[in-house]
Amino acid sequence: MLLFAAVAFAVFGIAVLRWAWGLARRSHAITGGGWLLVLLGTILGWLGDGAWGTAIVALGAMTTALALLAFAASTSKPGKVPASTRRTGMLPEGDEPKRIGARTLTFVLAGLVCAVVSIGIAVAANMLAKALGLGAADALALAFFAMPLAWTVLSYAVLMATERRRQIRILAYASVPSWVVATMAVMT
Repeated sequence: MLLFAAVAFAVFGIAVLRWAWGLARRSHAITGGGWLLVLLGTILGWLGDGAWGTAIVALGAMTTALALLAFAASTSKPGKVPASTRRTGMLPEGDEPKRIGARTLTFVLAGLVCAVVSIGIAVAANMLAKALGLGAADALALAFFAMPLAWTVLSYAVLMATERRRQIRILAYASVPSWVVATMAVMT
């Protein structure tokens, strides 16, 4: 029964968010209320059935969001303003150097290195969850949630850093949980 209530809160939260985002003026209170309902549903799902309950709540919320957005897309009128043809400045103009090496290094840092560091963060989250008494399945589910979240945040931070030295510093700080896990693994 708790799982049913959790899914209901999350589904209603998504409906509230869709309604809030469709208003002529944004309402922070209504949007915040929608997110709180989704959070409440997630917490209730966790309390009711652990990782399985959280997965069911997420599935219900995402299915509702897909249905609402598909309906909105199929019933909306085409826009009146044509798409912008303005260049985004991604490639150099004329004879400017292309800086392929620097661009490739940025891709490697934001994609591959961030992924590896995120896996380390997920493993650290798994070990911390087990140390706090969570079951193996719940700890593993937490790690599976932590990895893509950490990867997204890290990639964003690395891409927004304007200096290479700052990008490397971000990755070094974020890799600290990996080093702690590696040290603990060597010591045991």
